[in-house]
Amino acid sequence: MTNFKNIISSTANIIAGQLKQEIGYVMGSRKIARSGIAQEMKGHAQKVASSRPSNY
Repeated sequence: MTNFKNIISSTANIIAGQLKQEIGYVMGSRKIARSGIAQEMKGHAQKVASSRPSNY
């Protein structure tokens, strides 16, 4: 069950990050866009970590 929660959490971070990026670009705010990029990368890192076998 925790793996499922991690996958959902990582996907949510990826989507939220992409939305922040677009909002930042539209508003002309580099700070928001960079925050979105960071959140999206966090989601990708979570997804990779949750897909690894647990015996490492």
